[in-house]
Amino acid sequence: MRQLHHAARRRANLIFPMPAEQLQFAFFASLDFPGRSTLMVHEIAARLGVTVRHLINEVESGELLALDCKGRGVSRKCVRVPIESYRDYVLRKLTGPMRSQLLATLPRAVRAQLIEELRESLR
Repeated sequence: MRQLHHAARRRANLIFPMPAEQLQFAFFASLDFPGRSTLMVHEIAARLGVTVRHLINEVESGELLALDCKGRGVSRKCVRVPIESYRDYVLRKLTGPMRSQLLATLPRAVRAQLIEELRESLR
């Protein structure tokens, strides 16, 4: 079983190659999983304080992107969430002034690039 887990992790790393330095949450260190490439739903649920069922619903609705790792002939659901998908999910769920604070932590050049990309997407 342990060998299967390592083989699945190697396959996931081929699909989602990890950058030399992962972009980590600037001020949400308590929500992050440094050094990880994929996460199990129950790990995310524990970190965010929500139920596994809630996250499975988010996966099924497309709100949280995940990899289906269920093998043939297996009835139990098995999903792995790429770390990039998890981080994107958390950032999209930010509310109130936290959104502005997040943008303020980005370098000025990155914010300027985001503005340009937003303008382009609205044309």
